[in-house]
Amino acid sequence: MIQSYRFGQIQINGKLYRDDVKLLGDRVVPDWWRAQGHLVRIEDVQDLLEANPEICVFGTGASGMMQVSNTVKSEIEKRGIKVVIEPTESACHTYNRLLQEGKSVVAGFHLTC
Repeated sequence: MIQSYRFGQIQINGKLYRDDVKLLGDRVVPDWWRAQGHLVRIEDVQDLLEANPEICVFGTGASGMMQVSNTVKSEIEKRGIKVVIEPTESACHTYNRLLQEGKSVVAGFHLTC
């Protein structure tokens, strides 16, 4: 569960992270670096896809600067997984709500711009 988010930091299960993160079930993957910085490509999310969730949430940053490539969106949807792309603050709320609803959800969060 995400306790809080503000520009540059996110608190998950009581631990504070200051770099982008991915969430896979109960596991936090810290220091999520993408091959092309603000563009999410398929190689950046293989572990999210392998988790075979119902829903994949992307937090695109405080002002939405991170982009999810069309290839990533298409590949996720082709697998029958719903894709949610929102600025990070909204995405955190969406992620928590989906967890509370009992959904199988994974996520990738950009914490700054």
